[in-house]
Amino acid sequence: MEIFRGKSAAQQAVRHGAVRIANGFCLSEEPTPNQLARIMSEQWPDCALDGYSAALKHVEKPLHFPLEFLRSSSLPSSKYFTSRRARPKGALTWDGVTVCNPLQAVEAMPEDDAVAFLEDFYSGKDGVSRLELNKLDYQRFPRPVKRALDRAIIGTDSVPERQLTRALAPHFTVQNNIKIGPYHWDLVIEEHKIAIEVDGYAYHRGENRRQFELDRHKLNDAVHRGWKPLHFTATTIDHYPDFVVQQVLATAKNKRPFARPPWQWHRLWRHEGARR
Repeated sequence: MEIFRGKSAAQQAVRHGAVRIANGFCLSEEPTPNQLARIMSEQWPDCALDGYSAALKHVEKPLHFPLEFLRSSSLPSSKYFTSRRARPKGALTWDGVTVCNPLQAVEAMPEDDAVAFLEDFYSGKDGVSRLELNKLDYQRFPRPVKRALDRAIIGTDSVPERQLTRALAPHFTVQNNIKIGPYHWDLVIEEHKIAIEVDGYAYHRGENRRQFELDRHKLNDAVHRGWKPLHFTATTIDHYPDFVVQQVLATAKNKRPFARPPWQWHRLWRHEGARR
């Protein structure tokens, strides 16, 4: 793709059918979002993707117009991109595109979207360590970033894990993806030595024999180490969060009443007409 920079070159190119991207900046053909992101990174190496564009790139999803950029000095106005004036923090380049620190991208997003992005990007066992690495680019967080970080559940593997963490947060200090012995547990309440696994039916339906065997040894190991292991399904967390919280509270306090068996109240039995 041919690039035309400068007022006179761009004007001449437009007369021959080139696409005007911005004042003094034309391309020989209509770019895709990713193509334009690469070209911008080449032509303005001190700019970086920002906001939603940076978030999409970080989670390896397709970019879309208008792209969002940040740069210490202004960029020309364009229908293909927007920009804000700020120095990119911790910028890195891959696939020919320069992208700002994920935490800086959050500055340009509404809080709910920022929280969703942070939970997605910093998911998994290494989520907390990756977040700590990105924090090194900051001496102090802007208020929008701090609010989003305060709300985000970091290091989880699934939406149900985040739902349960939020439901338990008013009652306990909850940690996510924590090792007990050689095994990782989804949620841990260290004060009461409670270890919780969140199970999804779709995942466990495809479980191989090794994983099936491993999960039983993991359970036994936790008991041997003096922990109280609990398992909840994604369905139960989604439809009966109060039940889950009450059972965890009762387990922590070692108090009755014991939980009623699921065939008396759970939607799977009610909807399928199953009986014990």
